Order: sequence, then structure tokens, then C-alpha cells
Amino acid sequence: MKLKLDFISNSSSTSFVYISDRELTEEAFIKAAGVDPDGPVGSLFVQMHRELVDGLRYGRPVKTEDQAESLAGTHEFTPDVVQKMKDAVNQGRLVLTGSLSSEEALAEILLCTEMFEVNSDEFYINAFNNYW
Repeated sequence: MKLKLDFISNSSSTSFVYISDRELTEEAFIKAAGVDPDGPVGSLFVQMHRELVDGLRYGRPVKTEDQAESLAGTHEFTPDVVQKMKDAVNQGRLVLTGSLSSEEALAEILLCTEMFEVNSDEFYINAFNNYW
């Protein structure tokens, strides 16, 4: 059970950032998660990949340092994550922000209600902020 004593809402949402040189593939996500796609939780992680891709499809690109800086100090991204965005923008990498909602499918609910970070050779995802 989670108990939070500050801001409370009826739903949970999470913003996340995706940094890479390419779009998020199912194969890269499953590999980074260390999950056997044919194993007992494989289909759940395939669904999680789909939810992340959908969140990115409706997300926002971050194309300048100023855009990344505008996210600093908000409930969305820590200073370290904002700096990663700035560095990635300067390197010409793809930087996208997306969101997830706890009012959707189980895979999205799980992603939304837990903080997570994936730092693989192919991509970086950070979703440390969430609120209830």
C-alpha cells in the first residue's frame, strides 16, 4: 500500500523522458528489461512497451536547451534528468517527453504507479515522478 501525505488525486499520472538515437523498439525494451518475451511476464512487458510508445506518440519533443530547462524545477523532472536532456539535445539525439495514466490498461497502470529508470546501450527512459 502507498500512503502519501501531500497532494492527492483520484488518479495517478507520470511524465517520462525518452532519449535515444532512434524510436523505442520492442526488442530493445525487452532486452533492457531483461525479460524473456516467452516467459511468464513477457506479454506484460510487451504491453508496457506499447504503452510507452503510445505515450511518446502523443508526447512532446525537446529540441533546445531552453525547452529542457523549462522543465527544471517542476514536479516533472529532476535537475540531473534535465541535464541529460540538454546533453542529448546538444548531441543531436532524440529527446521526447510522454505521459502515462493510471486510468488505462494494467501495463500502463503499473508503469504509472511505480518510479522507474532504464539506462541501456540503446536508450534512456526516466519516470521518477508520479503522484497519487
